[in-house]
Amino acid sequence: MGGTAAYLHLYVGPYAQANPTTNVDGTTSPAVDPNDPTAPQTPNITGIEDVLFLENRDVMYDPNIYELRTIYNIGDVDFDLKQFGLFLTSDTYFLEFHFNDMIAKIGRKIIAGDVIELPHRRDEFLLNGGPATNKFYVVEDANFASDGYSVTWFYHIWRVKVVPMPASQQYSDILNQTAVNPLGLPITNADGSPATLGSLMSDMAANLEINEAVVADAKANFVKRYFETQQFWYIPGTTGPDGYSYPWIYTGDGIPPDGAILTGKGFSFPTNPNQGDFYLRLDYHPAVLYQYQGIKWQRQEVDYRGYEWQMASRHLLSFINNNNTATFDDGETAPEKVNLSKTITRPGIDF
Repeated sequence: MGGTAAYLHLYVGPYAQANPTTNVDGTTSPAVDPNDPTAPQTPNITGIEDVLFLENRDVMYDPNIYELRTIYNIGDVDFDLKQFGLFLTSDTYFLEFHFNDMIAKIGRKIIAGDVIELPHRRDEFLLNGGPATNKFYVVEDANFASDGYSVTWFYHIWRVKVVPMPASQQYSDILNQTAVNPLGLPITNADGSPATLGSLMSDMAANLEINEAVVADAKANFVKRYFETQQFWYIPGTTGPDGYSYPWIYTGDGIPPDGAILTGKGFSFPTNPNQGDFYLRLDYHPAVLYQYQGIKWQRQEVDYRGYEWQMASRHLLSFINNNNTATFDDGETAPEKVNLSKTITRPGIDF
């Protein structure tokens, strides 16, 4: 008799992934491209795309949208003070549908994976002047409602548990839809490109801008890594067990202490050094400062300040951010950074 409208995006099943083809570079591609809407599809609603991880990453949704009436209790936005912090407890709702009406309109029960769009929860008049979109929720669980049994002990209410839909790969079919205004006209982004539901719903772009601003501010305040110790003078103390002193520990900058002059720097030591000479070896990574003591060059400190400040470990330079190309004896070239799935393989199998 009452309730509000709910638009249903029905889960159809994962995109077909059987019979992969082998590419020229040794990689494999699925028989059906999930990004090609014109490709023939035979979805199976009970199928599993990845049986190893038991997950469906490329999911197909019915292009037709069905409207049903639903009722649920709207709760106030409240904080849960029982946890270690403040947690909102208003993200989960329990929607109830009339069972016969549901079967008559969509032909099946609402199941986990279906997406429900609620137009009455549309957030309009945004402060930044952006376009408003309806709220999308994904069904996590569904069953018969205990308050939906008649006096004859037959059920007539179907109850589903929904949570906000994340902007993830699983819901690409919905997120890639063109966004339109109430008049049915396409909405455009700031750069003039057509907006999609995903671009309006996702806060990834805003988070990236905030992160980039934080990193830029950090680089402006901390140009180099580790501690700046060049301005400190020290009095040499007792020597170590090998008879030599080590004035710096993880605070090196490759600059001789107490205003001493650097004799030179390069990839090999000079042939005729004087006692106390300082030399910076550049063939180490990072560079290492040596001093000639006695009859040999003694390692003094590592130039940790030679790196610019980054968000993570300095190993990013030589591992994760490694874009170098290696050349083998036979003349072939290959990137030094290669995914394990491309290096650990067996004939006919691509991990």
